Amino acid sequence: MKKVMLSLSALSISTLLLAGSALAADPAFPKAPSGNITLEVWSWVPGLDKTVASFEKAYPNIKIKILNLGGGPATYTKLQTAIKAGAGAPDVAQVEYGFLPAFADTGGLADLSKYGAGDYEEYFVPWTWGQVSPDGKAVYAIPQDTGPFAMVYRNDILKKYGVAVPKTWDEYAKAAATVKTKSKGTVKFGNFYSTFAPWFMALAWADGGQFFKRDGDGWIQNLNNASAKKVLNYWNGMIRRGEVGTLAGFSADYWNAAGAGKLATNMEAAWGPGGYAGSLGTKSAGMWRAAPLPQWTAGGSIKSGNWGGSSNVVTTQSKNPQAATLFALWLNLSSTAITADWNNGGLFPASDAGLALPALAVTSKNPSKFFGGQNISAVYAQASRGVNVNFEWAPWFPFVNDNYTKQIDRMLKGQLTPDQALDAWQAESLAYAKQNGFTVK
Repeated sequence: MKKVMLSLSALSISTLLLAGSALAADPAFPKAPSGNITLEVWSWVPGLDKTVASFEKAYPNIKIKILNLGGGPATYTKLQTAIKAGAGAPDVAQVEYGFLPAFADTGGLADLSKYGAGDYEEYFVPWTWGQVSPDGKAVYAIPQDTGPFAMVYRNDILKKYGVAVPKTWDEYAKAAATVKTKSKGTVKFGNFYSTFAPWFMALAWADGGQFFKRDGDGWIQNLNNASAKKVLNYWNGMIRRGEVGTLAGFSADYWNAAGAGKLATNMEAAWGPGGYAGSLGTKSAGMWRAAPLPQWTAGGSIKSGNWGGSSNVVTTQSKNPQAATLFALWLNLSSTAITADWNNGGLFPASDAGLALPALAVTSKNPSKFFGGQNISAVYAQASRGVNVNFEWAPWFPFVNDNYTKQIDRMLKGQLTPDQALDAWQAESLAYAKQNGFTVK
């Protein structure tokens, strides 16, 4: 971000005080080991090479070598191959929460509690720590960024059709029906992502839905849980009535509809608004806003789910696990690093203090600028603190993710009811897990 000269007004003084308090909130990090050390780090975070310069200045005996493999399946395959081969793995790697159990089960990840990581649990938003330390003992990674859910909407469209920002799912359904009628079906009130299981799971997560749970040395899988059935039947009803669409996420068709005023709302993770600003440019700029996820019950605290986000693991192949743990902690708890990762890559923090950093509240820059100058980070910070801690992923999630697309496609074609689609998802994923040696029921 560009540096701005501030006058000594009350506003600037308060801003400086907030910045100072955020900096003061940085914890005392572990003492760095002695000797010259080089750490290889695999990460897809933009501008991370610039961020680590601050780490190297603070710890001059530790050099960081960044390798950006772009993320996604190719990166995970390379990491899995190196772990299984017993050679070629980095010291530190970035891994999404949903894929973390698959790597932990290989035995190739270091237990960071041995290097004092457990002492830093209190500095993270509670649910994020549950993702990296499901049993509350071993620590398989340090939380990095998150994707709590909120609703984005076109303020101009809601005003045009005389509907208020829905606070509950009942209000959302009524608004969807109203917009369909008044627009004569030309405007979809929302969009259902049929090819992204984590999007759907985040909505059920917000209702307390549990899809996987460790059971001793085995697992329990419950893809067709009550919350999942409630959510899928709810959305399928609106789809059948023509009130919401099913455009492919991140596609040209989706962005064209969003920019042209053919779509009124969507449920997006904290990293989503940056995509709107980057993909839509000037189209509909300033017309969007963010609001808390609609709730099933009016009143009470905001409950949300999460889509995406990642962590930093240390592999057992690292010759310097203590230094690697120090780097992972610094990267995700230092206000310097968190601010840089937000400015350069839009990473929404996993640390509690990170949610209050001044950089996230700047409304003159995207994504808040695109959203009419609204401090949308405040909406997502509230969402993050409302994410249920008790949520786990299973090592066979990659198959579960792909199979979701298959079953939802059958549902959209009218071949399965929502309940049948979820039952098929459960049955086929359970069979796959058992065939691949997992103890699961």
